[in-house]
Amino acid sequence: MNYIKQLNALYDWLQSNHLSASAQLLYHTLLMINNSCGWTEWFQRTNQSICGLIGIDEKTLIRARNELKQKGLIDFKSGSKKGEITRYKIIDLTSAGEKTVKIPPNECLDGKIPSKPPVEPPVEPPVEPPVEPPDIYKLKQKQKNNDVVVDIDEPSNFQTDEKFKKVVHLFENSGFGTINTTIADTLKDFAKNYSFELIEEAFRRARQNHAVSLRYVETMLIAWKEQGIETLEQLKEFEKKRSLYKGGGKSGKSQGNSWGNDEQYKKIGITI
Repeated sequence: MNYIKQLNALYDWLQSNHLSASAQLLYHTLLMINNSCGWTEWFQRTNQSICGLIGIDEKTLIRARNELKQKGLIDFKSGSKKGEITRYKIIDLTSAGEKTVKIPPNECLDGKIPSKPPVEPPVEPPVEPPVEPPDIYKLKQKQKNNDVVVDIDEPSNFQTDEKFKKVVHLFENSGFGTINTTIADTLKDFAKNYSFELIEEAFRRARQNHAVSLRYVETMLIAWKEQGIETLEQLKEFEKKRSLYKGGGKSGKSQGNSWGNDEQYKKIGITI
């Protein structure tokens, strides 16, 4: 018997039939008791236990169960003496008439609930770990001794790899924060396109100007490259000529306006 289906069938039955309040209360109580007994065909209780459970006297109980039996909702067999147990049977109101589990009466006596076999928890399929993108995977492959990112699955020039490691060290030691895949790609571009001494100088000037921004470093490197500067020596020579130009020297005069304005050089990290 199905608890919910039986209740729904009762409520449908009540649409066209009358049942007193005490009879309805008793019916719901008998359903609850039978559910605890594992839906046996017959179960038993004493009048005193049911009266104490739902708070009615014995006369009201007797009237209510007689009413339920007359309406075809239950069947019962009362004891021959006062105080003896009464056996109850709930009539299946569902159209399917589900098969009940038969348990001998002595296993569902007054106040006793038969033990039920333990319910095995459902077996959940193993959770596969998420597949990480190649860049994330490569970023996580770090050397244990110094935490330097190493590209383990992409063979490349040994010299470039060593230069990239040095750039990573420079980034981390300059207080620029935590490295991620985007930053790692930018640092790879630095190692590929600029000399290490220029990269180091750009980071030094960023720290000096309290501009811990990778974009700030990148802007300097790009601007120096646009001026044809590829080494630190060329940068110093460039700044020396710029200084002479500002001071009105002969070398500065011969260059004319080809050195640009002050704002141009402030942008690339040259302070005059």
